[in-house]
Amino acid sequence: MRVVVLCGARLHRWLWLALDAGALVGVVFVHWLIGQSLYELNEVCPYCAVVWTVTIALFWYPTLHCLEQGAVSVPRGVLEVVRDTHWMLLGAWYGGIALLVLTRFWSYWSSLL
Repeated sequence: MRVVVLCGARLHRWLWLALDAGALVGVVFVHWLIGQSLYELNEVCPYCAVVWTVTIALFWYPTLHCLEQGAVSVPRGVLEVVRDTHWMLLGAWYGGIALLVLTRFWSYWSSLL
């Protein structure tokens, strides 16, 4: 999909919305997996963390595109804030997950010091 967009193709609104809906399902599933990994399995594998990171980005940027193109209606002020600070919001999302991992395994991290 990204290659099609980079080549200059214009995709229909419904295709962007379908892509965003699929990415939403993926990001919800990834957050369920984060909960399972941290609080049920008590382990985090590096591969899983990479999948979490990529899936969140694959959700964030099509959503941002849909907001900018008007496929989803939001107030103008909200759109401007999201557009101007989208990288900070994504970083805060990743930071929240990093804080979950740090607090869950704090006894391990503190034993390394």
